[in-house]
Amino acid sequence: MKCKNPTVFIAMLLLVAFQAVSQNPEQLAAKAAKSYNNLQFADAIAQYEKIISSGYESYSLYYNLGNAYFRNNELAHAVLNYEKALKIAPNNENILHNIGVVNSKLVDKVETIPELFYIRWWKQLLNLMDIETQSILNIVLFTFGLSLIAVYIAANNLAIRKISFWTGIAFLLLFGVGSIAASQRNHYLTEHHEAIVFSQTVNIKSSPDENSKDIFVLHEGIKVTLLDVVAEWQEIRIANGSVGWIKTVDIKKI
Repeated sequence: MKCKNPTVFIAMLLLVAFQAVSQNPEQLAAKAAKSYNNLQFADAIAQYEKIISSGYESYSLYYNLGNAYFRNNELAHAVLNYEKALKIAPNNENILHNIGVVNSKLVDKVETIPELFYIRWWKQLLNLMDIETQSILNIVLFTFGLSLIAVYIAANNLAIRKISFWTGIAFLLLFGVGSIAASQRNHYLTEHHEAIVFSQTVNIKSSPDENSKDIFVLHEGIKVTLLDVVAEWQEIRIANGSVGWIKTVDIKKI
């Protein structure tokens, strides 16, 4: 339909522009928080989801969305968003606490296999700081390492040469470890390694085939590790080490 009146047309454009500006993430977040405080959890969920769908992401956004889903008694969605928040902020105590609370209400109670100490230590190192801080630290380590090697080359004093050489080597080794940690942290953040089961009850198969043997049963909300994919099937492992196949439609990736 054509608009013959240019004044009306300009007014319509301004109205559309105003509506677009009025729906910025800060205002949507404030509206979501108000809805949450008024116990209007479905409306809060809709506002938080709108922010995420527009491309914004933060641990607090996922955390608040998880809270809204939890209060709305949608446990699988709550776990999914808490886990997304934890992926960004792995040491946040509030997120860890709320995940524990939700997991206590799930049907499945799976005993976790303790990790080997060096795997546990390496994960703690990866989660020690965010990817931006790790990158800055790596640049500092690399700069100091090269500077000390330069001092070693230029210095005439034997003691200074020894100190600068070995200290420079230590900084460069730390830079190497930091680079590997940053790379793995970035890979974890950008790839999907885990998922949440969203079907109320699902039989886990021994192979990616509808007619294969049922080996155990899972219920909604439980977190699984993704191992392999074949067509519409996903191989998974749960916390106790059990492995099987589930249809991709039954899970949502973290």
